[in-house]
Amino acid sequence: MEADYQVNGVWTGLSGEAIERVERNRGTASVAQLLPLPGDLFAWLGYQEIWDLDSGRNFAFRQAGLTVHVGELSDPVKPQLFRLEWPGLRDWDRSGIGFQSRGAGHPHWQIDVLESLHARRDSTPFDPEPKEDVEDFDAEITTRPLLDRIRALTIEKMHFASVAPWWLSNTAEFGQHHFNAPHSQEDLMRWLTSAVVYIKQELSRCTMRR
Repeated sequence: MEADYQVNGVWTGLSGEAIERVERNRGTASVAQLLPLPGDLFAWLGYQEIWDLDSGRNFAFRQAGLTVHVGELSDPVKPQLFRLEWPGLRDWDRSGIGFQSRGAGHPHWQIDVLESLHARRDSTPFDPEPKEDVEDFDAEITTRPLLDRIRALTIEKMHFASVAPWWLSNTAEFGQHHFNAPHSQEDLMRWLTSAVVYIKQELSRCTMRR
């Protein structure tokens, strides 16, 4: 882990000789090899932790996030599969202290694979001698194929609660059972280590389709 101290806070990410730089769906990331997958692929893990500098010299937790990519060794193309994020209690939109993304669960999972596939499909290679397309004016305009419509859905904007004991009858701390904030740095560390173990466990179930 390497910390980058700036005027308004500190950003922490992965560093070291085994780290590879990749493109995220938004921005770039440093990722480490997590475990091998079928088809000569590997799962890669990125991590970011942000603390805001409050008044004085006190740091306040802003957010932490794990991002999982898949790809080959030394290949900069490693599509993003999903994220596990935990934003803290902050004044996100200058409307008072609260949780990010109104009503969303915290911590939460976000699924990125459809956005990644959509982006890869749209990045067509440059053709120095483009062939002239033949246009059929009599062709009837049809609906986009089903798989194309599914790939275009923005499910990456959805938040899937990671901690949501909705079956409990007692009142939750923040009014909703799926709103949770870390109480200490030890909470964050336990969440982080347990989350990585769980992600590895579930990724190990991946097989290649025939």
